[in-house]
Amino acid sequence: MARVTFTNEDLLRAKLVPPGWYGLLVKKYQEDQAGTDGSALYVYEIVVDGGNFNGVPLRYQISEKAQGMGIEFFEACGNEIKAGVSLEYDKQVGKKIEGFIQRGEYKGRPQNQLVSFRKRKEGSAA
Repeated sequence: MARVTFTNEDLLRAKLVPPGWYGLLVKKYQEDQAGTDGSALYVYEIVVDGGNFNGVPLRYQISEKAQGMGIEFFEACGNEIKAGVSLEYDKQVGKKIEGFIQRGEYKGRPQNQLVSFRKRKEGSAA
């Protein structure tokens, strides 16, 4: 008979977070490809950092075709954005920021969705 053992991350991934601003930690960065056209996707694994939903994992991705959509994220991570000045995607790992989480949906299932970012206030767990 098949058995399953859930990890703490499995349990946290299933939690739906009430909409609002939360302290976040950027945990990991990786590059992926869009299934539609093979274009690059820059993917961040982020977790809620503190409070009742501490450790709830989130995903945030930026497409190479719409890098401007990531400006707010990069500014929250402490980068100054200017035309012609480059930054490294992987240097955002370890940054503590704040993000607004709202309820989204993926293939008919509710999910946590990051929609806005800002710098984290000193001493704030948000």
